[in-house]
Amino acid sequence: MDEVELSVNEDSKPAKRKLFIGYYRMWTMLTYLSIVSAIAGMAFALNGDIVLAIICLMACGLCDMLDGPVARRSKRNEREKSFGVQVDSLADLVNFGALPIVIGYALGFSEYTQENYTLRVTAFIVVAVIYVLAALIRLAYFNTIEIELQQKKEKRKYYVGMPVTFISVLTPLTYTICYLINAPFAFVYPAVLLATAVAFLSRIKIPKIKERYLVVYLLIGLPLVVFMVWSLGN
Repeated sequence: MDEVELSVNEDSKPAKRKLFIGYYRMWTMLTYLSIVSAIAGMAFALNGDIVLAIICLMACGLCDMLDGPVARRSKRNEREKSFGVQVDSLADLVNFGALPIVIGYALGFSEYTQENYTLRVTAFIVVAVIYVLAALIRLAYFNTIEIELQQKKEKRKYYVGMPVTFISVLTPLTYTICYLINAPFAFVYPAVLLATAVAFLSRIKIPKIKERYLVVYLLIGLPLVVFMVWSLGN
């Protein structure tokens, strides 16, 4: 596809000349905002502010759940729909693939002693590779199916495998449970990541309940945020 084709919209009319490529509407801005939150979360994690990093991860999850409903209520052409599928999955790989790994690494860096440092870092690298690869495969598979559905003008009824967004709830939930039972979060979290990676690639079918997931996310997420903020002062 050459530059002439790229400058023409689906109706074969010349597109308005823009200063930058891409789309900058409300639904894409939510996706871009999630990337900002993810980068901030990585910075917080590497600085040792794990709770703030987890809150940023939850913000990524919130943005991801909002961009879909906003996009569906917006008038979009086929190219914008295709762009939305691609940019959303690329952002998800950063938000729910890279950020959880950076959080896990930062945890280990602060907890591992000199005696077990090499062994545990090596083990975490293995977990990180499995987790990120699973997230990548999950997202690529999702894109493939989503494009096919759009071409057939069909709607998705369920997800195959656990959506990567779920890690934005599992992480604060694991942190809260570990805090309450006085368990070492730095050692439990890699196991959660490994189990989550398996769930990403599983054949389980999770029904798509549209905006109801957002309500559930808020009902679970808000109390967790309040608790984690409270834990910072204790």
